[in-house]
Amino acid sequence: MIKYFYLSEEAHVGFIKRKLNEFFAFKSDREVQNKELVDYAIGVAGQNMAYNIVSSWFLYFCTDVIFIDELFIGTVLSVMRIWDAFNDPLVGTIADRHVFKNGEKLRPFLRITAIPVGLLTALMFVDWGMPESWTGVYITIVYFLWDFLYSFQDLSMWGMTAMISTHSSERARAAQFGRIGAMVGGWLPGLIPLMIDYLPRFGIPELAIFTTVGIVFGLGGMALSMFTAKTKERAPVFTPEGSLIDSIKLIFQNKIAMTLVIASILSNCTLSLQDVYFFKYMVSVNLFGLQIEGMTVKFVYGILVGLPGSLMMFVAAWFARKVGGMKRVLILGTSMNIIMRVISFFIGYEGWRILIVIVLMALAGIPNNLNGIATTTIWGDSVDYMEWKTGHRNEGSVFALQNLVAKIGTAISTFTTALSLHIMNFDATRYDQDLPQDDLFYTLAWPLFILTPALGSVFYLIPILMMKYSEKQKLEVERELKLRRAMNAEAAATEYEANILDIDIY
Repeated sequence: MIKYFYLSEEAHVGFIKRKLNEFFAFKSDREVQNKELVDYAIGVAGQNMAYNIVSSWFLYFCTDVIFIDELFIGTVLSVMRIWDAFNDPLVGTIADRHVFKNGEKLRPFLRITAIPVGLLTALMFVDWGMPESWTGVYITIVYFLWDFLYSFQDLSMWGMTAMISTHSSERARAAQFGRIGAMVGGWLPGLIPLMIDYLPRFGIPELAIFTTVGIVFGLGGMALSMFTAKTKERAPVFTPEGSLIDSIKLIFQNKIAMTLVIASILSNCTLSLQDVYFFKYMVSVNLFGLQIEGMTVKFVYGILVGLPGSLMMFVAAWFARKVGGMKRVLILGTSMNIIMRVISFFIGYEGWRILIVIVLMALAGIPNNLNGIATTTIWGDSVDYMEWKTGHRNEGSVFALQNLVAKIGTAISTFTTALSLHIMNFDATRYDQDLPQDDLFYTLAWPLFILTPALGSVFYLIPILMMKYSEKQKLEVERELKLRRAMNAEAAATEYEANILDIDIY
């Protein structure tokens, strides 16, 4: 019996080794090998560790840890994020117009910016004990520097999905690996709710938790992000002709990218409430005599809602082919999100009903979690579209637009959350005094948490449905570009040979 289990375990290990060898083996039919994509995914995971603590937790840190007025800090962060968002097209245009000495366009930025962004991330979660007005000035300066450098780093990282190959299928695989890395990068920051619930019981204050998290996830994550610099640029590098203004105008000719911009901005134009406030102040579950507090429920909610969709990400390219392309993936995922949120609203969240909500949102997440892969792939397709239409590739500008919409979305949601908290008469100091929030808070929290995102999804869906770029058109553009590049290469070779002959004759 012992021998049987030993052999069984050995066979199991051998099976895993064979599968890993197959996965990492060189495949001649692929321009981009899996090892390179894994390095890319690791780097994206590191970056998202740092980004997630800023996007998901910085407002909470300001309101509930260092007790800055919610409307004040919400306004400061929103103004800074909107300014930096509109600065992104300029950053992208600069990246498009600059070629490094080694002939590369984006990859060097991944090395240059990583550590400075990590240091600035850590500095965001330090309380220097200054008055609120000076703290606002400090946050403004640090956030501005962080976001300016992060713009170069982020547009370069996601721009590599367009530079890594000239084939749309290979770009889709890069987007898939990247989004899987982004998902993994969100797992460690996902532990923060448990830290908030349990570490203070051992005498560790929330301020110490967030300062440590800022250093470990911020600086450590950005150091890990440099793995993306192991990827290669294979797409042709074009330096745009004309002035800087001409390059910026070129962005607005990209109808596919502009549709994604409009859809993303519209999706955030509703009042909202970040999940951390809902779970901390609204949820407490008694399960078989065990009392589970809100932050722990938030942690469980995040895992159970995200897991089915996370597994689906591994078959994203296959699923997109089955449903007819990435645009249809977006439509399906967004529609499911709307339907399940509306159903959840009428079910309610009290007691065990939150478990039903978790199941419904997990079902919604199966296609909805693919939206990130789908949008990144479509951003990359829009670069091909621009090359086909204008003769120029503008990866920097296009993925700066992706940054722009993400930051505008974060800015709007930050402000709408802060405004919602203000309307609800929220006071974070009441929690430490074991006092309840205002009745208006308890009335509005559930619809703002579960229902208004469904309305945002409706706003998002309208431009997506109007986007006219089919899979057939995409393949035709790719085929024509391949012919153009071959003709240009042949013309360049002929010109080179003619020049050589002229030199010989001379």
